Formats: sequence, structure tokens, C-alpha cells
Amino acid sequence: MNHLVDDREMQRCARCGVVIWENGSRHHRKLRSRGGADAADNIILACGSGTTGCHGWMHANPAEATALGYIVSRWADPADIPILHALYEWVLLKPDGTTKGVDPPEQ
Repeated sequence: MNHLVDDREMQRCARCGVVIWENGSRHHRKLRSRGGADAADNIILACGSGTTGCHGWMHANPAEATALGYIVSRWADPADIPILHALYEWVLLKPDGTTKGVDPPEQ
């Protein structure tokens, strides 16, 4: 699974697009505490840790992160929730590590 995420992200943060050479992390869109799986449609690369960088921002700003698809509710399937991705714009992340472009959700 890690290689699918790494290939899709091209070693960049999914939120800001910065190249991650070190101090990056994997973020579960459906948090592990909510039953989130280690799957390519649920994991993105993020700069920082759970408390720093974009990864920290996602956890510190859950409402905005949810609106942008970086956090997914306990009841949702991450494969069905669009994400605003730094490399691809609005996409669905697929279980095979690819993306599918979609229209931005209505706010």
C-alpha cells in the first residue's frame, strides 16, 4: 500500500505540494480512531507530524479539513469523498492508488 501512496503523491504533501525529503508523515483521512484502514484511498502524505506542518493543521482544524476532504467522517467511505489535492485539484482517491478528477463539492 505504501508504494501506491508514494507513487500517487510523488513525494509531495497532498495539501501544500511541498516536496517531502524528511519530516513528513502519512495521514489517515478516516482517522484510525474512527476505524480508518491502511489503504491508498484513505492515506495521504503530509508535511510535518500530527502536530506540525500540514498534518498538524489537519488535526487542529477539523471542520475546514473535513470540507476539503483531508478528514473523513466515521460513517463515510474515503473512496467516496473528494479531496482538494495539491497535485490534482479535486479528486477521488481510488483503492488502486490512482485518482479520478471530480467537480468541486458545493459549499
